[in-house]
Amino acid sequence: MIMRYNTDSGGRLCQYSLSTAYGNAANAFAYTSDAPRNALHYDTPEISVTESTPGQGINASQLQALSAPLVITQQLEFPANRKRMALLSGYMKVTELQPGMRLRLANVQDHYGLTSRAELPAGIKIALVIDGLARIRYGHECVELGPGGPSSGLVAVLPSKTQFQRQGKPGSREQTLTLTLTPQWLARHGFEHLLMSADGIAPALWQWQPSSHLQEQAANLFCSETDHDGPFYQMAFTGFALSFASEALGHITAEKEPSFVTLPGNAGIPDAQLTRLMNLIDSGQARRATQAELARELGMSLSNLQRRFRASFGEALGHYLRRHYLDAAREALIRERISVEAAADLAGYTSATNFATAFRREFGVAPSDCRSPVTNPAKKE
Repeated sequence: MIMRYNTDSGGRLCQYSLSTAYGNAANAFAYTSDAPRNALHYDTPEISVTESTPGQGINASQLQALSAPLVITQQLEFPANRKRMALLSGYMKVTELQPGMRLRLANVQDHYGLTSRAELPAGIKIALVIDGLARIRYGHECVELGPGGPSSGLVAVLPSKTQFQRQGKPGSREQTLTLTLTPQWLARHGFEHLLMSADGIAPALWQWQPSSHLQEQAANLFCSETDHDGPFYQMAFTGFALSFASEALGHITAEKEPSFVTLPGNAGIPDAQLTRLMNLIDSGQARRATQAELARELGMSLSNLQRRFRASFGEALGHYLRRHYLDAAREALIRERISVEAAADLAGYTSATNFATAFRREFGVAPSDCRSPVTNPAKKE
């Protein structure tokens, strides 16, 4: 059974079901890799699909719905008068092939230079750019992927929640495949050790050039003459995902040390003072400090800190801090079920009312709703 979410003629998301002859045909594929063989086990007869409608474009609401299974929070930046208009043309879908294994296919053109910021959960991301050039940032590290870049493939190991940014270019086209593997999936298949890092927080990146066979498999998934709803395409889609995971995980297992090429200048690794700032924020040591106090701690003026932060991360320091602490409060409400007053204090608010207003503006729900098991069920892998 395929669960599919499409848009109707009015742009609303609507749900329908489609049965297909699928079974365990993916077991017919053969793989070679240094990765453990049990990582290739296929045990899911049901596939969940979220996709856009070809030919209708993708607006902000639809893009956020498509991204929802992959992110904790997401923000999109685009011209204010384009909110209800298509930001991207083309096609995009996210498919959960196994519990905790999701493959996103995107064949799109960016109309306005869309910037997407998100907080990603722990896990492993494996990306392949077939056509175009993708400029992305995981944590502090910014890289370019594509046939014209240093490599077309990237493996990002995220030991903990990680800030992500994708910077689009007006008029650019892109064909990408991104595989997401959750910690639960990795543990089931013997890869949980890959999430361990030196500090347990910072992401580790490996750029790599996938094999010609894997790239050929990937290119075939974009073939316009193929019946994308047919059972043979679904088998090819699942077969590619397993090959993708096998080759990428085999690569980082063999390489051991991360390897990637950062972009020069402000797009690359931030300077030592900004790196120290992010460490203070991530460790919680900056929670009670004002921006002026942080600047003094770093040995720089407030204006210089704010200017350099915006240049490196693309947003104001105050906005980043507010969102960071609101998200920490949200996590505590959900996981620890703390009181709204305690969450307000955790986020740095002296007034629970002001906290509730900021929280609703950021997440679209009241803080009290996050403590309810009805409105915040445990996420499936």
